[in-house]
Amino acid sequence: MIRALNLAMLALTVMICFGLYRVTHAAQEREADLRKVESQISEEERAIGVLKAEWTHLSQPSKMQAMATRYLDLQPMKATQIAYLNDIPMRPEGSLSDIDAIPFAKTANGAPVYDDSAPTPLAKPKSVER
Repeated sequence: MIRALNLAMLALTVMICFGLYRVTHAAQEREADLRKVESQISEEERAIGVLKAEWTHLSQPSKMQAMATRYLDLQPMKATQIAYLNDIPMRPEGSLSDIDAIPFAKTANGAPVYDDSAPTPLAKPKSVER
């Protein structure tokens, strides 16, 4: 009887040692994975820092002006390029299918209210011609 109890305890001790070994080995693997991920995070943070520094350098107003001059071929705006509201063609009748998306006041039945609250554009001065 004592011999059977000793064998059972020995078997239990071996199983506990084996389980402890497996848990320790799994924890070491997870720790190695954690170190790997932390190193990747630090590399990405360094790369982000470099990109931020590069962005700051490239977005300086003088640098942007030089690139705009070199690549965009922009010219100063002329007075004749200004358009008046009267020059903009009006939307054709019957094309107001998206009228519910426009924030107008609505009547009790849901129809939009059109009134003269918006200012009327002034006529184009005669001195400005195209």
